[in-house]
Amino acid sequence: MRSSISSSERTPRRNWLLAWAVAGALALAIVGAVEWHWRALGFYPTVRDSAQLWSLQRDRVYATDKIPLAILGASRIEFALDMKLLKALLPRYRPVMLAQNAHYPLAALRDLAHDERFHGVVLCDLETSGLFKMLAEMQQPLVDYRRRQWSPSWRVHRLLLNLWQAHTLVANPDLGLVAAAKRLLGDTFHPQPDYFTFYADRSGDIDYTRTNIEAVRKHFFELAADPKNRQAQVEPQQWFADLADVFEWTRQIQARGGQVIFYQSPTGKELHAIEHERYPPQLYWSRFAAASPAPVLDAADVPALSAFNEPDESHLDFRDKPAYTRALVDTLVERGLLKR
Repeated sequence: MRSSISSSERTPRRNWLLAWAVAGALALAIVGAVEWHWRALGFYPTVRDSAQLWSLQRDRVYATDKIPLAILGASRIEFALDMKLLKALLPRYRPVMLAQNAHYPLAALRDLAHDERFHGVVLCDLETSGLFKMLAEMQQPLVDYRRRQWSPSWRVHRLLLNLWQAHTLVANPDLGLVAAAKRLLGDTFHPQPDYFTFYADRSGDIDYTRTNIEAVRKHFFELAADPKNRQAQVEPQQWFADLADVFEWTRQIQARGGQVIFYQSPTGKELHAIEHERYPPQLYWSRFAAASPAPVLDAADVPALSAFNEPDESHLDFRDKPAYTRALVDTLVERGLLKR
């Protein structure tokens, strides 16, 4: 005889399915309401940078179909390059953004120099202060994370997280349900809309129409004027002697058939004057450029690059990124540093 299930046995199962469906719908409604709330206040989804995201991009420097182009630096180049356009303008290369906001790149340069598998091109953006030995370890935590903790499972996690963060605001820890509960319990932190957007390729856009430009400018000038942030206590001779490591890392990359290009991004006239007063070029940057085993390009010496406006004296508005990217590529190609 075939077995059968009575209607009384099926009813509890239907009730459970209904309960789960109602709970799921309620959860989606709550998430949707939270999402709508923050979007109505002017927030936009953005990918959040992390050591995992850096590691994900760092893995891309081993391309064999194209020449890897590792872009090192801090926020100036990270928020200045249009990565999609860069790929189109330089079809021979695979651009990889490894710059990190507010962190100088010497540790990343050293990491690539010691990596026997890397045979590509390095575009290393920094200014005089970025060459100070005391600041050489700023990006080392990223390097350490990739060496000690990065794994295939974390790679999958980060890829999925990129999709989640790029399309939803509730993926932002500051805007999610847990953060909202903390605020209800008395947390005094109240998030404000950012004026920048970050992407999975680790590039970013700054929209200065979404912030108080004068307040941002004031912030940068205060940092520049603060004696605590003046690293020029190192005498020029000691500073120059410390460059030996940088030159050795450069030669290691060159010895494997790779290439290094040192670059200094443009800044506003006022900030440029402050930096030149603090670090006289004849004692610092010019000596570096003359002794470097790799070519050195200063945007201040190229009218097509120095002509751009930096609203905060330090960074470009995202609307200028395409034109700036074209100008930089044109300059590098015209000087024989890259090929189209």
